[in-house]
Amino acid sequence: NDKSLLEVVMSGPLEGFKILELTSTVSGPFAGMMLADQGAEVIKVEPPGIGDLARFMGATKLGTGAMFTVLNRNKKSICLDLKNSDDLSILKELIKKTDILLENYRPGIVAKLGIDYDSVTELNPEIIYCSISGYGQTGPYKERKVYDPLIQATTGTAAAQNPENPEMFRTIVFDKVTALTTAQALTTALLQKERTGKGQYLPISMMESALYYSWPDMMMNQTFLEGGDSIGELADYFCAYKTKDGFITIILIPTDAVFDAFCEYFKIKLHEDERFIDAASRVKNRIELKTEVNKTTEKFTTDELIAVMDEHGIPASVVNQLEDIHKDPQVIEQGSLVEVEHPIAGKMRMPKPPFSFRNQDKFPKTQATVLGADTREVLEELEIDQSHIERLEEREKQNRELLAEFDVNKSYNLKK
Repeated sequence: NDKSLLEVVMSGPLEGFKILELTSTVSGPFAGMMLADQGAEVIKVEPPGIGDLARFMGATKLGTGAMFTVLNRNKKSICLDLKNSDDLSILKELIKKTDILLENYRPGIVAKLGIDYDSVTELNPEIIYCSISGYGQTGPYKERKVYDPLIQATTGTAAAQNPENPEMFRTIVFDKVTALTTAQALTTALLQKERTGKGQYLPISMMESALYYSWPDMMMNQTFLEGGDSIGELADYFCAYKTKDGFITIILIPTDAVFDAFCEYFKIKLHEDERFIDAASRVKNRIELKTEVNKTTEKFTTDELIAVMDEHGIPASVVNQLEDIHKDPQVIEQGSLVEVEHPIAGKMRMPKPPFSFRNQDKFPKTQATVLGADTREVLEELEIDQSHIERLEEREKQNRELLAEFDVNKSYNLKK
């Protein structure tokens, strides 16, 4: 009831919760990032040597990966070799004091290491234990190495782009969808634990996350099992049109009033053409419609068209190129992107979280650190013997010397 408590600056609503993250690449780190952004203390455990391979994937600068840096902000990094009995004992001490354990090893690996859910609950009966996998903990695909495009293929999204010539999204969408699903499930599990005092095991697969995410619209024509009317695919209602200096997306196909307004303003008679007389006809003849609309839109600049569309209430947006997103006036007004100074890579740009909680501390609190940078701090809190800490620090010193010669292209062997 003390109102002054409401004014205390916090790292976020999850402050006070400890999460042990034994994950790599994208799905697990993204989920951990969200929880860290919301205030949880996230301790990322990486193997000695190169650590999480994502440190060296994609765009890099001075040995720092752009993707890794974004996904692992606001976390602490410690380095443990889980095949080493001493290191495994340290992990188990951490487990005793954690609220959530998050892992994305391939099914069966944690059991071999002796840190599967049943083993962990002997150390911490109330723990919430989450296992992210590609296809699930059981079934004929459980042993497969998983990459996002394989999930796109299995769940139909590649075929949905083009049934005759399937295409992949140009982003690892289901790694990230799985992360969002995981983070939401874990906060809900924390709420349930607060009410019941009990933890639980949460196996979450990329395949099921993809189906859950894609189904409402992508699979609407496969949802009714006993008939029903089909309106075609929603994706067929939308496209981008050429302009003098780029592209614009205009939502012309679904609504007669909008299509009529567009045609009347530009004094074209497409709305009187039988091929485009209603939404069903426009979908059926969408390729021809795009060609006809392009004849008009490519006479104007994108800004000129946007001004007209806004004035007449026609839904439209500029198609931003990747290098121009940060210049978009709405992005600027919202402060959606922030520029931060990374201690190694220098100035970086990244999105702030799309949520901001009352009295939450600055963003980001910390940058992604070098491998094992927080080992001493974390282990001293556990009162681990100094000799063990010094052994780990010496190993990391030797690892850093080896990393100078590391070639990610020879080690690209992602594990889920």
